[in-house]
Amino acid sequence: MNKVKILLDADVVIDFIDGQHLFDLPRVLPTYDFVILDLVMTQELGKHQDTKQYIERQLEWFKSTPNISILKWEPDKETLQIYAQLLRTKGKGESACMAYCQTHNDVLASCNLRDTKQYCEENGITYITFLDLVWYAWRNGVMSEDECDKCIQDAIAAGNNIPNVSVAKYTPTISNL
Repeated sequence: MNKVKILLDADVVIDFIDGQHLFDLPRVLPTYDFVILDLVMTQELGKHQDTKQYIERQLEWFKSTPNISILKWEPDKETLQIYAQLLRTKGKGESACMAYCQTHNDVLASCNLRDTKQYCEENGITYITFLDLVWYAWRNGVMSEDECDKCIQDAIAAGNNIPNVSVAKYTPTISNL
């Protein structure tokens, strides 16, 4: 049986790159497959060649261990219809991720709750954020409290719009993954 996928939107990937812990993601929730849609990789993350190259190096270096994979965006008719509808009000990456998750019962990882939360709740899509994943890293012993707090601070220092909170004081969006 295939594992449930966690589809990483560009903002979560960038937060983990800036927090210097992208390579830890697959160990945070090892019963899930972490994936980036190729559409997100080329059209969102690929806008910055350095970011795309960094991710590609990470994927290559950690090939033999649990890793993040790139998933080809090949929507069926239903997924494509949902994607087209979402594109009217949302970006390409988050639209593709939400449409895929809705039709495949997978999990969306996005920090843009303003654009995703209501839709996910109305359509039964499980969603998590960068801070949720950092909290899971702490709870599951992948990162120490200090490492988690530094990851959060590094992401904030890089200009990412995430709440400034200590991982020990954070209440996750969903705590039963």
